[in-house]
Amino acid sequence: MADRAAAALLMSVMGALNVQAAGDPKKEPLMTIEAAPSGPAGLASADPPALRYGVLYADDKGHSHVQYCDLKNFIFKSYAPPAAPQYVGFPPGEVASIKYAVLPVGYVGTWHTAPGPQWVITLSGRWSVEATDGSVLEQGPGEVEFNADMGSTPQGAEGHVGHLTRQVGDVPNVQLIVSLKPSSGKARNTNPCQP
Repeated sequence: MADRAAAALLMSVMGALNVQAAGDPKKEPLMTIEAAPSGPAGLASADPPALRYGVLYADDKGHSHVQYCDLKNFIFKSYAPPAAPQYVGFPPGEVASIKYAVLPVGYVGTWHTAPGPQWVITLSGRWSVEATDGSVLEQGPGEVEFNADMGSTPQGAEGHVGHLTRQVGDVPNVQLIVSLKPSSGKARNTNPCQP
């Protein structure tokens, strides 16, 4: 089920890239994002679908936190006519780049903030992020995280900022990272359910 959720997000991102690459304005409505009960990422409901994802964000005081949100407003249509209809969604934000990352076994990063808003889709293995408030988000294959802690500021005696990333388990963690273009001319967004 988590694999289908990651595939749905990736298809929607690729669909957004395809629409933007063709130079046409997005004709589909952007997906609604709502706060969700705490729980693992993945398909939160099937009909209509809601895609639950973990969020790492910074509040207005610069503390980083973990929360869950749901992407909604999927449209049942053919993604590539004449193919049969399926649920398709267009998440907000404009894609800047798509990258892969591999966290080797034993990897523990240093405290840092995301370089910009980004979706992180776990392809294999497990990883975790620890926020400055002490909360930890751990994810495995098919789970999705939105990283938006750029507004985090040094916290506590140690001056931790943003998050600490760790590889979890005995196999490397492979991720697909979809970076979004930062919003221009807007004040920093502290809404956890953003992009």
